[in-house]
Amino acid sequence: MLPLGLWLPSGLPAGEVAGLLLSLAAHHDEIVDPDFLAWLKARLDHLISLDPWVLVVILTVIVLSIPATIVGFYVYQQWRLRYS
Repeated sequence: MLPLGLWLPSGLPAGEVAGLLLSLAAHHDEIVDPDFLAWLKARLDHLISLDPWVLVVILTVIVLSIPATIVGFYVYQQWRLRYS
């Protein structure tokens, strides 16, 4: 087992270490804090006033364009090596 000094800052008093370890037990079961998620969604809705489906389409195009670009560069390199 690793000593505490390897994963905790060395200058923490013992009370803060105990408080840190006890705070882990108070964490909720959800993946993300529901209050934070609601706050973040409200802020994003305020900043980006687009229809949600437009955002879905934009993000889908971005996600699919990344591997398509990589494959495109690979095919271009193979074509360039073959004909040079």
